[in-house]
Amino acid sequence: MSGTIGIYRIGLNYTVRNKTELVTAHYFYASQLKDIPLTGAVHGDAVDLKGDDGSIFHLHFVGNGSNGAEPLTFYNSVGLTGIWLLGSRTLPVKLTGEHGTSNPGQRLYENVTTQPDAEFEAMIQAARRAILKGDPDLAAKYVHFPVRVNIDRKHLMLQNSAQLKANWSRVFSPAFIAKLREDIPHEMFVHEAEAMLGQGRLWFDDKGLTAVNAE
Repeated sequence: MSGTIGIYRIGLNYTVRNKTELVTAHYFYASQLKDIPLTGAVHGDAVDLKGDDGSIFHLHFVGNGSNGAEPLTFYNSVGLTGIWLLGSRTLPVKLTGEHGTSNPGQRLYENVTTQPDAEFEAMIQAARRAILKGDPDLAAKYVHFPVRVNIDRKHLMLQNSAQLKANWSRVFSPAFIAKLREDIPHEMFVHEAEAMLGQGRLWFDDKGLTAVNAE
């Protein structure tokens, strides 16, 4: 899940068994990408969590009506909402479901790379920083050429760093950069041996960036 605590962007990862048994959980701030372990339990449509940082979450499931007469759970809800408390601070929480994995407790990117998850994510984080910085030479170090660019309903194959540099402003427009700033390079969705950053803006295999959806 992803969302906010007050104005702070966060992610929430959990493993659930039998719809209501919370096995493991943690949350992280997008600005830090440091996992903070959580413990807690589900009581009906309420989810109560406690963090190792002293935080407390009082949340409840949010549905879109598709559950019908069934009670809301992690499996049929679209998110969580409620409050977060830490000391004397109380802030609103809004979380939306994003994606799941069938291998809880194992490496998230085992279908992409033999690298440890942290190393693989570090490469993607470095690539994102280079793009946000506007540095094509640095970014090229994290690209697995040829890289496919989907733009203006066309497909462009960039064969090398020189072509990437020549097309840089076209591929990484101000609008694209603004969206990329909001994407969180942590615990990403995996499909067909590649990891997806954001809503499919960037795709990575074990050697680097393979595709850009600039449209």
